[in-house]
Amino acid sequence: MLTVVTDDGKPPAKVARDAVVGDCLENRGTDADPVLFTVGCSDAKADYKVMINATRRGACPPEFDECTERGGRLGETTLCLTPVRH
Repeated sequence: MLTVVTDDGKPPAKVARDAVVGDCLENRGTDADPVLFTVGCSDAKADYKVMINATRRGACPPEFDECTERGGRLGETTLCLTPVRH
């Protein structure tokens, strides 16, 4: 079997646990089961902006949406998000 892999020249998608404060995220899943990837904040697909990395605190202030991802080299990541208004 032959498998061909092409390189479209774009960097690989970064998942939410790789995001930093100021990055924006696109939800490619559902509200109940989000699958978040970083995108440019000016991108129409941007759903959320990362306001706080609460990984060490473990929780976000109540005014933010909270996203916790498990896995990766650092373990669990908790991000505090605000919706992006287009």
